[in-house]
Amino acid sequence: MEVGAILNQYKICGIVNLSESKQLTNPLTRYRPVAGLPFCSSYRLIDFPLSNLVSAGVESIGIFMNGQYQSIYDHVLNGSDWDLDSLNGGIFFFDSGTEQINGLIRDDLEAFHNNLEFIEKSRSDFVIIMGSRALCNIDVQAVLRHHLEQKAEITLVYKTISCSAADDRPITCVELDENNRIRKMKSCMLRHDGQSAVNMEIYVMRCSLYAQIVRRFMAWNEVYNLRDAIHQAVRTVKTNGYEYTGYFKNITSIKSYYDAHMDMIEEFNRSALFGGEHQIHTKIKNEVPSYYGKNTAVSNSLIANGCMINGIISHSLLSRNVVIHKESKIVSSIIMEGSVIGEGVYLSNVIMDKENHIQPGSRIIGSADHPVVIEKKSTIYLGS
Repeated sequence: MEVGAILNQYKICGIVNLSESKQLTNPLTRYRPVAGLPFCSSYRLIDFPLSNLVSAGVESIGIFMNGQYQSIYDHVLNGSDWDLDSLNGGIFFFDSGTEQINGLIRDDLEAFHNNLEFIEKSRSDFVIIMGSRALCNIDVQAVLRHHLEQKAEITLVYKTISCSAADDRPITCVELDENNRIRKMKSCMLRHDGQSAVNMEIYVMRCSLYAQIVRRFMAWNEVYNLRDAIHQAVRTVKTNGYEYTGYFKNITSIKSYYDAHMDMIEEFNRSALFGGEHQIHTKIKNEVPSYYGKNTAVSNSLIANGCMINGIISHSLLSRNVVIHKESKIVSSIIMEGSVIGEGVYLSNVIMDKENHIQPGSRIIGSADHPVVIEKKSTIYLGS
């Protein structure tokens, strides 16, 4: 069946579930959800699920928040930058009702149950569920086609990764049989040799099945969040795996967030994530071009508009409106919007949040495994 025929025959809605633990990405997520994290100088993590859904022709998207609304509201607004401001659908925001205890998510299932009307009013046949941690550019149309061809009840998207390349955090892996059907799911640390199929937490199912799962587990009172409800359902209904082969990074920690940025410096990875037929959209901001002083040296770096650069930048990423004063050197670091780096500063393996001021002469040195994180709106002096 052709992709175009699928889209003509079926209507799809999307759920972006932002009920995601923030514990391991603090302090960057102290005042914002994981989805609000800046990425690659000009984007935010929520841009990727929104763009993936829009590329598949999804017109109605429900964003289930985790209690920190402002950064997502300010960035997404009415969805016009994703062409989601039409009369036929649009973006809808819901409070997921989550409670975070020590950074862990509890009790979001009731919010999904209370807002099943969103699915019903969309008049969709299928729902695509995804979060913001899975950094990828996926052809959702191809996933739906696979779902229909395999006559699956649920399709789960997974990525086969080398264990040696994985972040040292527990994640969910899947085991598949010879027909690519999911046999079981399990938590794994990926410390052994070889490869594992990692659950990307992207699911396709009929809207009727989604509503049935939510209502069933609310009635049984056995699980308390949507993620666990779906994991339980995978064990009992026909679930097929769809292997995603593009660029993928699971943003579960400061290290994985840092590594994903360093990956983007390589053109191959950047093209894999941002290139191809499916464009990644973001909020449009018109800025003047960046200024480079006469003693500036920039190598293997990505620099957004509006910056003033008078120092040395190597293997780093700078967001909009960053100021680097003379005789400063930035190496293997991420500098976010509006930060000012004073004269004679040396930064290596640093993640600097927005609107920081680093006083002249400071030296801040981390490592690739343990980058130094500087919280938003700090003023720092660390001399040699």
